[in-house]
Amino acid sequence: MLSQEEINKKLEEWPKHYNPKEIELKWQQIWLSKEYWEKVFRFKDEDEKSPVFVIDTPPPFTSGELHMGHAYWVTIADTIGRFKRLQGYNVLLPQGWDTQGLPTELKVQYRLKIPKENRELFLKKCVEWTEDMIKKMKEAMIRLGYRPEWERYEYRTYENNYRKIIQKSLLEMYKLGLIEIREGPVYWCPKCETALAQSEVGYLEKDGILAYIRFPLKDGGEIIIATTRPELLAATQAVAVHPEDERYKGLIGKIAIIPLFNKEVKIIGDDAVEKEFGTGAVMISTYGDPQDIKWQLKYNLPTTELIDEKGRIKNTNGLLDGLKIEEARKKIIELLKEKGYLVKIENFKHNVLSHTERSDCLSPIEFLVKKQIFIKTLQFKDKLLEEYKKMKFIPSRMSYYLEDWIKSLEWDWNISRQRVYGTPLPFWYCDNNHLIPAREEDLPLDPTKTKPPYEKCPQCGLPLKPVTDVADVWIDSSVTVIYLTGFYTDKRKFEKTFPASVRLQGTDIIRTWLFYTFFRTLVLTGNIPFKEVLINGQVLGPDGTRMSKSKGNVVNPLDKVDEFGADSIRLTLLDARIGDDFPFKWETVRGKKLLLQKLWNAGRLSYPFIGKKKFDRPNNLHPIDRWILQEHKRFVKKSIEAYNNYDFYQVVESLYSYFWETIADEYLELIKHRLFTEDLSALYTLSRIFKDLLIILHPIAPHITEEMYNRLYGDKISIILEGLPNVDDIEEDPNIDTLGKYIKTTTSTIRTLKIQNRIPIPVSINVKLVGPKEYIETIKRVEDDIIKTLKIEKIVYEEGEEIKAELLS
Repeated sequence: MLSQEEINKKLEEWPKHYNPKEIELKWQQIWLSKEYWEKVFRFKDEDEKSPVFVIDTPPPFTSGELHMGHAYWVTIADTIGRFKRLQGYNVLLPQGWDTQGLPTELKVQYRLKIPKENRELFLKKCVEWTEDMIKKMKEAMIRLGYRPEWERYEYRTYENNYRKIIQKSLLEMYKLGLIEIREGPVYWCPKCETALAQSEVGYLEKDGILAYIRFPLKDGGEIIIATTRPELLAATQAVAVHPEDERYKGLIGKIAIIPLFNKEVKIIGDDAVEKEFGTGAVMISTYGDPQDIKWQLKYNLPTTELIDEKGRIKNTNGLLDGLKIEEARKKIIELLKEKGYLVKIENFKHNVLSHTERSDCLSPIEFLVKKQIFIKTLQFKDKLLEEYKKMKFIPSRMSYYLEDWIKSLEWDWNISRQRVYGTPLPFWYCDNNHLIPAREEDLPLDPTKTKPPYEKCPQCGLPLKPVTDVADVWIDSSVTVIYLTGFYTDKRKFEKTFPASVRLQGTDIIRTWLFYTFFRTLVLTGNIPFKEVLINGQVLGPDGTRMSKSKGNVVNPLDKVDEFGADSIRLTLLDARIGDDFPFKWETVRGKKLLLQKLWNAGRLSYPFIGKKKFDRPNNLHPIDRWILQEHKRFVKKSIEAYNNYDFYQVVESLYSYFWETIADEYLELIKHRLFTEDLSALYTLSRIFKDLLIILHPIAPHITEEMYNRLYGDKISIILEGLPNVDDIEEDPNIDTLGKYIKTTTSTIRTLKIQNRIPIPVSINVKLVGPKEYIETIKRVEDDIIKTLKIEKIVYEEGEEIKAELLS
């Protein structure tokens, strides 16, 4: 039997207060050590026996700020990686950086005052800025307990080894006849001064005007047109009405005259005209919206270049030239009013096509006629709609968003970007729009610095010019799976690691990163890129709305990490069902820290009795221990199943019902007296269930579990090497369930009795327990434990229908 003095001495070795900052920083450094990398976190290329698990993690743009959305997927990725290692998988957990975005160029251009024209210096400073941003974000990721394989699987999209894969993939797609250069209308952002892909634009509701304008008819009379874009009058090529509109049937085929510009255009009938909008008559301008493009192609209409790359008007014979679009709109309204062509103006809200992929832009886009490089995607729509079904979506409803996006595709993928800091497109071209690819042996290269493979175009003999545009950033990040699995570099590794096991990402990049990776990988490899797609929801501000600096509801995950700990933040982030949006509140994190403190206290209480000791299973287990082992078996099996289904929410919820309510509040109290007498049944059971509990919790709360495992057990250098608990040997007995239910009822009833009578828990009392015969017979089996736990002198029993406790004098 242990003396109180021995116990107190042992307790001095275990601090009362759990200090998350101290413990977490300690373990983060340990995890980064060479020994832990080699033994715990390294993807073992030589391992031919263990099943492989590859996680395709998002390469975040290098903004320098790790926001709560990053913290969420970082936590998910790390949790999956740790669980799969416990499960016996050889895990490849990479981390890349999406480095070549426009925001970096703008920072270098305007903050560092480096002109783009000084290309070499500009690119050098872009890389330096990128590395500074990566350093900040990486430190934050590590502070959250994230442990990918930094040593070999950290990549940057600007680096030569990654760039070579990007460019090779483009050459392969060219060989398949999927890449071409052509001139035509493209999405253009005047603010960012670059072309965009369809996936980067979307509609935003904005305030606008509807201008009603008189168009004189050549043969007399007029037609009134309502337009939201009066500044595009000079680019109008036709007037359209619905062929079944009784108001205009007689005007189809007649000539209208554009006011102010005196240009004659034809009135045509087309079913796409909305009869109910405005006056039911619209002007077809090149180009005001996607419908204008369809009409221009359908009727082979001429085009007018009216807007330049900076969003200024041109080619209006000096009327509006040089004005920004908003200024031109006001000016044209004034002129139309002055000349008597303006009927009226209505203010209204309408959807405006905008640069939505970048939250710091959100500017309206224009359609400019430019020479660009495209990847043909539209011809694959049917195949994509069939093949995506081979990927399992979690939650399953998220597959709808990918399917809907594929169905909505109307344009091929424009991959040209008018920027500097990006992956050079490995092509040359001639004025006849023949595209000439680089030689594979020359990759990676910049065609502006490299001689083309031919002196002149081999197809027509014209001089060759380098493509000076760089690639869309989604060209970079859409080859993550191809890069990581070694498709071009290591066929043996590729066979073992492809398709990737799971893709992690948010809902916001389904139509970009998910679609482009799916499309490119399918075309290049003939297979889907990953078996499962795990799509998380959005972390909202404390007010339940999307986080926004303008709203002031942005929460930085590191603001209170030292106070509450990374494990508490991780528990909070995972306490929501995958795919659901949820608000982040520090009050919730505080509650999770209380849970971890409770775990810490339970470990401290157990330490003097089970710390660094081994116990064999006794032949006869105490009934209370048999009950808790049965509860434990269910908890372990339920938790492992939840992990396998990425249902982290279920694991967190089970911790409360099993650990807090059953282990801490009931079981530990019931066995204290047996621990003091070193009862083998209690010692064995406590040691077993506590180790399993730490293992199950480890993927979500890795720091505290490593620390407690090290203090209580420490058989291996990391708890991960323990593997998942095996509870198949625990027998299940429905009678033991009944015992457990009655124990909980009895302890709760007696505690309530003491509280109602204002008797302190440590004060002894005499109790009469009333209840059915089955209850009395069952609870008598653990009478001694009830007496010693709840400080009772004597228990008498009385049969009755309802279980209750009464004081005896």
